[in-house]
Amino acid sequence: MNKSQRIHLNTGTTQTDKYIMVKLDQDVDTFEFLSMNLSAKDVYQNFNADYGVLVGRVIANGGIGVPNAKISIFIPLDSTDANDSEISSIYPYTTPRDKNNDGKRYNLLPRVAVIDSNTGVSSPKQPFGSFPIKPELVTNQTFLNVYKKYYKYTALTNNSGDYMIFGVPIGTQTIHLSVDITDIGKYSMTPAAMVTNLGYSPNLFMDNGSKIKPSIDLGDLPNIETQEISVEIMPFWGDITNFTIGITRQDFRIRTTLLNTFIIFGSAFTDGDNSLWGENHFDTNQIAEMFRAKDDANTTIGIFSKRIGKITEKIYYYPASITDDMLAINPLLPESPDPTKDMKLLDPSEYSVYKRDGDFAFIISCNRNKIVTDEFGVETSISNTSSNGIFTKFKGFITLEITPETIPMNFTGTIGKTASGGATVVVPFRYILKIPQTSPIDQYFRQPSHGTEFRSTDLWRKEYHTFSGGTIYSVAKFHGTTFNSHNDGMRGSNGVQYPLNNGFFRFTNINQISDKDPFWNVGVIATDDYETFENSKFEFPSNSTSLNVGKCFGANWMNLSIYLPQLGYITKGVSSIDDIRSADHFTVQNDNDQGNIYYFVDNTQPIAAGQFNTKWFARSDLNWTDFIEVPKEDIIRMNALPQKGFISSVVTGLTGTYRNGMTSCPFNGGKLNGDPSASADPKTYFYKGFDAANCIDFVMSLGLV
Repeated sequence: MNKSQRIHLNTGTTQTDKYIMVKLDQDVDTFEFLSMNLSAKDVYQNFNADYGVLVGRVIANGGIGVPNAKISIFIPLDSTDANDSEISSIYPYTTPRDKNNDGKRYNLLPRVAVIDSNTGVSSPKQPFGSFPIKPELVTNQTFLNVYKKYYKYTALTNNSGDYMIFGVPIGTQTIHLSVDITDIGKYSMTPAAMVTNLGYSPNLFMDNGSKIKPSIDLGDLPNIETQEISVEIMPFWGDITNFTIGITRQDFRIRTTLLNTFIIFGSAFTDGDNSLWGENHFDTNQIAEMFRAKDDANTTIGIFSKRIGKITEKIYYYPASITDDMLAINPLLPESPDPTKDMKLLDPSEYSVYKRDGDFAFIISCNRNKIVTDEFGVETSISNTSSNGIFTKFKGFITLEITPETIPMNFTGTIGKTASGGATVVVPFRYILKIPQTSPIDQYFRQPSHGTEFRSTDLWRKEYHTFSGGTIYSVAKFHGTTFNSHNDGMRGSNGVQYPLNNGFFRFTNINQISDKDPFWNVGVIATDDYETFENSKFEFPSNSTSLNVGKCFGANWMNLSIYLPQLGYITKGVSSIDDIRSADHFTVQNDNDQGNIYYFVDNTQPIAAGQFNTKWFARSDLNWTDFIEVPKEDIIRMNALPQKGFISSVVTGLTGTYRNGMTSCPFNGGKLNGDPSASADPKTYFYKGFDAANCIDFVMSLGLV
């Protein structure tokens, strides 16, 4: 049985242990200190050696261990090597402040980025140092000789920020630290966050703040910090009477304040110019016409006709004052937090935004669940009001839309004829989506007068996501479909109200594709070439086959991209369409108000954080949305794939948390071939972006991976 002896060291204070004397137990196998350990074999084997052991932690924010910091014992260039031009050109340093031929001072930062063979992730994203990497050492004998002689006492901090250098010469030594805060694992800072949240001058950055402006002077680089400390190294060998060993400790505290950030990225598209669901096809007043794709119907349903534009977002969050315990209260109970009062709207100045047509990326700082690194290297929770530590979580939701100002919808249509011979008037609108939203069947948010405000709308408001620092997220949307080709809507010819079917009109077929005419199936997207319509070149995946048009997509989850459909709503002649304003894919009319147009006009219904107006927000029991975790290595693998749309089996080794038919779906969705009676579809569908959009390429180009 392995027996260990812990050497307790102080952490998180300005006064830490400098020299540690420990009495040896002869039957101890391992000595533990901080998050590291030392084998007793090394201790006893070298018991009379005249050298020391140096340990310590690199600390930020008054208590966070900094990973991947570089530590060395500086060794001056000796006189012999100073006369060797080959060696001195590589290592000219007689003091740490000396500069090499490139004008860079002594440092331990890599000359070039190294790509991890397992993940494909490059580290660092922007190399600024002059330290040789391993491939150079094994192929260049001079590099190797310099490394063995002058860099023999070097170390990297572990995930807890701890380091140990064994065999250090005793006496006064100069201990050097090099750290790149964009290359410290999960706490790595992005250039954008350094500007937005830390107040660095934008002049230090380029490419819209996504990259650091190069400089040969490391002191000019906002992400680089170097330090030197003079330390007296005590002997490690023990006292023959008391059997003790001595360890020298030296911590470093970096000056930069670290922030823990996460990333949300994705793509969005909408229907084409003059395209919508719900406009005249026959000269009738049937309810089915609200489900009919506007002529030319092929244009509305085909992926080839879609459009992209810059997204508009709002980010809502719970501040740290609303504790996890408070949020754990059953949301049905009145004492649970009230989003209308307890949530806040994140000001655009508080996060970094990158957009191009169709693509978006948000870099957001965590603001709750503060932690420090304890003596054992374990992340330990502390008060959110403490001046020390780092935040690790963020709880909230976002709303996304493509505004009419961004992509206009300047067209109108008609349906049938009114009794006096005039046509109804149909105008377009575009969905706004809350992410996440996963309301149960027929429990989507309602207008207050409906009488279910607390049960449905308040639950809709209270649904949020917990984000973790150092994580990359994207978006997923369930592409629900609603088919209706009948005349009857909410009332019969005798004026009697028909009962709704799970919150839909009684003849609506939900998430059914394979045997339904796609031209009356709101939300379906044709992906196959047919007649003269070139859909396939846009590479949108298909999950089913529909009548007349072949391959299509609907009734399943799509990852990475958000579809914001355009529908029509009636503004004139409503009585001739049985009081129906729009297809129930968006919402149904309030059965207590025949003239209801509540979600088609500006209103005063609360959203959260003092924000009002739920106009254009799509029903939440069909239009499910969610956040998905996308590891960096998945992004790299997806980026190597030339196709815009694909299924998960095409890219091997994906490890992210994606949505598909095997996960929760609304209304028997997510089934094979869009058939609600079939088994769950195991495929996972991805789309990088329509036309010029490509959110994977976008996040790579920003240097976020």
